[in-house]
Amino acid sequence: MTAQTLCAEKHTLHSTILAVTIGILPAHAVAQHAVLEEVIVTATKRAESLQDIAMTVNAFDEQTIREANITNADDLAILAPTLTITTNTQPNTAAFRIRGIGTSQTDIALEPSVGIFVDDVYLNRSGLGMSDLTDIERIEILNGPQGTLYGKNTNAGAISIITKAPNLEEYEGYVEATLGDYDLQKYVAGVSGPITESLAFRLSGSVHQRDGYLENNGIGDDMNNADDWNVIGKLLWEATDNLSISLKGTYVDRNPRCCAPDATAGDSVNEQLVAEGFEPDKNNPFDYETAVSVEQNYESEFYSFSMVVDYALEWGSFKSISNYTDNETSNSYDPDRSQLDVMSYIGGYSESDTLSQEFRVSFDASDRFQHMLGFFYFESTIQGGNGNPFVFLGEDFLTQANQQQDFIDTLPAPPNFIARPGDNLRADTSIDTTNVAVFGQSTWYITDAWQVTGGLRWTDEEKDADLFTEIDSTAPSAALTGLSFLTTVSTPIDDSFTRSTDNVNWLVNTRYDILDDTMLYASVATGSKSGGFNTVNGTPEEREFDDEDTISYEAGVKSTLLESRLRVNAALFYTEIDDYQFQQQLEAGIGSRVSNQAEVETQGLDLEIQALPLQNLTLGASLLYMDKYEITAGPQKGDNLPFTAEYSYTLSATLVFPLYDGGIYLRTDYSYMDDHAISAGADLRDDQFDDREDLSAKLGWRNDNWNVSVWGRNLTDDTYVSFAAATFPVTSTNAFWLAPPRTWGATVRYDF
Repeated sequence: MTAQTLCAEKHTLHSTILAVTIGILPAHAVAQHAVLEEVIVTATKRAESLQDIAMTVNAFDEQTIREANITNADDLAILAPTLTITTNTQPNTAAFRIRGIGTSQTDIALEPSVGIFVDDVYLNRSGLGMSDLTDIERIEILNGPQGTLYGKNTNAGAISIITKAPNLEEYEGYVEATLGDYDLQKYVAGVSGPITESLAFRLSGSVHQRDGYLENNGIGDDMNNADDWNVIGKLLWEATDNLSISLKGTYVDRNPRCCAPDATAGDSVNEQLVAEGFEPDKNNPFDYETAVSVEQNYESEFYSFSMVVDYALEWGSFKSISNYTDNETSNSYDPDRSQLDVMSYIGGYSESDTLSQEFRVSFDASDRFQHMLGFFYFESTIQGGNGNPFVFLGEDFLTQANQQQDFIDTLPAPPNFIARPGDNLRADTSIDTTNVAVFGQSTWYITDAWQVTGGLRWTDEEKDADLFTEIDSTAPSAALTGLSFLTTVSTPIDDSFTRSTDNVNWLVNTRYDILDDTMLYASVATGSKSGGFNTVNGTPEEREFDDEDTISYEAGVKSTLLESRLRVNAALFYTEIDDYQFQQQLEAGIGSRVSNQAEVETQGLDLEIQALPLQNLTLGASLLYMDKYEITAGPQKGDNLPFTAEYSYTLSATLVFPLYDGGIYLRTDYSYMDDHAISAGADLRDDQFDDREDLSAKLGWRNDNWNVSVWGRNLTDDTYVSFAAATFPVTSTNAFWLAPPRTWGATVRYDF
């Protein structure tokens, strides 16, 4: 049987599972009396039923998050096919994509396309959302541009994470312990209660440790482990019947050996390894084995302090959100992924601190008009490098470079002339951003069944960049011309830049209730993503890149059928992006450059189904079908967007039934993503395409106090690549970031 036949049969099986799951729902639902629980969300900054919101929102409450074993933002892709998350050298460079649109923040100047908001506070580095989720009440994923309701504008979507509030009524708390393979140990605890009649506290935290699943036969321990802890403290003061003040402090400490790939070595690397007495690389990119000469390490400290003031007015409500964050990271890894000393990246440093202030006023002008007005101020300083060298050429660089003719052909001179062991790169770069925005949204209820909403946003932003990179080289070319091999990694610069832009974005949508439980809607919205400056490479004239502009159209239906035992939500969408911020990996194999070289179009279908065919059985199915996800202008015109598939879907089933003084539950989740490019390179190899699937399950027993469960992730042990780098030209090495293998564990939780 050919590989094509196997692939076709696999896809047919997946399609059959989806069709059968959807097809059986009405047959059983009519015989039951239970109903699906109503999902209340705050995506529109008002508490509303998910079925009443005229846009695509994926929402997951605390019970779903726990049943599906969602422990960090990276796990959300198991539940939402519209969302993909990829990470390469460190969590802070993670790329969140919604419907194919997103950016890896490999350059500190890059803004995310998908905004991460925790308790209404915007995180300017998407990777900060990768840490453990603790004390979560609800997670909402908003698809499409967001800006007329949210303080920070985002052009692809937003992920809103809502944590639990302090309890003013009674004392409550929980402790939770998890043990699993790879010596997994995770402990979570939280406690809350009143201090006085008007003052309450909440304190929660977690400790997470696990051995690495990527075996390392070189320097250092096994990689891709977990070594994180965090603590969150809250105070809630109900000063009066109309005024409440909430204070929150968060600290996150992460020190994992993250994020390392499996790799295949070039012939010259294996020959030299054998000559020096090392084991040659097996050149199996899926064996979860590697050997490196630089210990992989990532260290991060994150602080956040916020204050939220809610004041109920006679004619509406007022809300103030103040926040300060500080994040400091250091990262080390081996670019050549071998035990040879070719090139090293040691102590790459970055720091980010932000200050934000948001005001919102909501009021009803009459029974027919609702309004929300907002003001947002945001300033940040992002530092890249601390003046110390962090990229080094090793003793084996010339030996390897001289054997790569294709690589030599890209150089301005022979390797011996432009490179010497010990050459290094240092950087001390900072970008200051000031963002001011005024935004608002109004809804007109034309009739009881028909409403129209309009929103408008004006943003003014200024960025100042002080860019400094310097190369220390003893190569002959450095003395004669000032050029060396490392100038292909980063162009030396000592200069300052400034840019100022203003944008106007808008939204118009309309909703019509054709039945009591069914509504049609249509919307069009625009969004902007800030431009910036390449901190790594380019002439002074090439450093700046412009804002990215998006317009998105969506038309959909939301329906609740069969006496609230079946929900069907579907949306057609079309998106255009102008001045797409295109990231291209440098030919040197390390670093990237951003330019506005492209336009992008996407269109497709978003479908979500939930059903209660039996009183104790809940089924779910979500499908993202991308009819088009194409780069329509620029040097890669005609190519499809990377990390985006023609179709992706998820299936879930939750079965519960009583046992003793509690109940047994079984939750199963299956996710599948069709073949897609796993690299952003221009010329993709066959091994830079992959599909992925994940089957997870959790079986447990619970009552009001106890919850005991066993669980497994990636139960089929599917080995798939989430990200593949372009070939490292000095050694012809190819790197593949693998998803975790099959893992399992047991969790015990006690609520009091």
